[in-house]
Amino acid sequence: MVSEFEEIEHSGGKITFNILTDHDQKRFQIEFTSSRSVHMEMIAVYAIPQGIPVGIIQLGGIGVPWNPPPFPGCFPVFIASDSRGKFGHKCQSCNGYWRSGPWPNICPYCATSEPSFLFLSDAQRRYVSHYCEVLTKALDSGENVKVVIDMNAVVDAIEKKGERPDLYMAEQSQQCKFTCEACEEFNDILGRFGYCSLCGTRNDQKDFENHIEIIRGHLNTGKAPEDCMRDAVALFDSFVSQVAKQLAERVPMTIHRKNWLLKNRFHDLKEVSQKYRDWFDIELFMNMKEDDRNFVVRMFHRRHVYEHNGGEVDQKYLDDSKDTEVRLKQQIRETKEEIHRLLGLLLKMALNIHKRFHELFPPIDEPIATFEDKKARIEKFTKSMKGTHLSHQ
Repeated sequence: MVSEFEEIEHSGGKITFNILTDHDQKRFQIEFTSSRSVHMEMIAVYAIPQGIPVGIIQLGGIGVPWNPPPFPGCFPVFIASDSRGKFGHKCQSCNGYWRSGPWPNICPYCATSEPSFLFLSDAQRRYVSHYCEVLTKALDSGENVKVVIDMNAVVDAIEKKGERPDLYMAEQSQQCKFTCEACEEFNDILGRFGYCSLCGTRNDQKDFENHIEIIRGHLNTGKAPEDCMRDAVALFDSFVSQVAKQLAERVPMTIHRKNWLLKNRFHDLKEVSQKYRDWFDIELFMNMKEDDRNFVVRMFHRRHVYEHNGGEVDQKYLDDSKDTEVRLKQQIRETKEEIHRLLGLLLKMALNIHKRFHELFPPIDEPIATFEDKKARIEKFTKSMKGTHLSHQ
């Protein structure tokens, strides 16, 4: 398991430029070889001779031609992954860094959408610049030569912990590694919450679901129901806060509304529900019975009692919750069954928010459709194999 902020070495390999000069015509061939026993993926970009990437190369199979360069004179630049088979990326808008597959569509932090080649990491950009410089000098020599960029030597020098070579090539693990539920893309981001960099689906809802199951496990193994209730309400508060930040950043609105979203604590569910519905058409209680709505609202008010009053009912709780089943100074106690009910309802509410949020900011269809097609083909194959197995019995 890779630790947080651990340096991940390059996968290595050698790039050889074969320069061929014939009657003032200059041609080159590129050869890539690798013998390191690590996971390696390969991509390619078009770059102008000055070392600036200008487009991706769609590498097909044997006999499949590449897409043409955006304009004449571009060099094809081959870029190998880190030794885990992933690629570092950097957003030019917010300077956020992350690792994922080869071709992201959006920044997981600020949701900026750019052509994939503009998300190259700093290390990759240095490499592209060096690659183009070496190839340009070899072509300008006017000779038939072979020139090698030895990335194995770069990796070996880094492993020796000595002075870093000029062509320093490595990536860095981040903090939250998640596989997108919608498109199956791997993402390694700073912090805990973000967008999938391939399809744009946020990971908040899945993270919330995972932590609700952890709380449910604690409840089933003897943790006090009151403590589990506080944990669950705090978790939902955090979830709503993350969505609020994205709405404040991405939806044009008045300063008053932005301040409410960014500075408010989401303890009063009725107020939160009303504002989310009126401002964004996000309905927290969609498809929930009135009795369930009132139950959740009451449980949110009870967090105040546990956090600030040791579990004893105070007048504020009675006024805010309109709870007629308890009286002033009564010690409140929760049951295991009530907390299981609360957890299930919070999951519904989080999913309501997640779905409506992505109606405002739809994910990218293509990677999701590709993943769904893959799942369907796997399911079809699995069923056919089961049928074959049964026919032989």
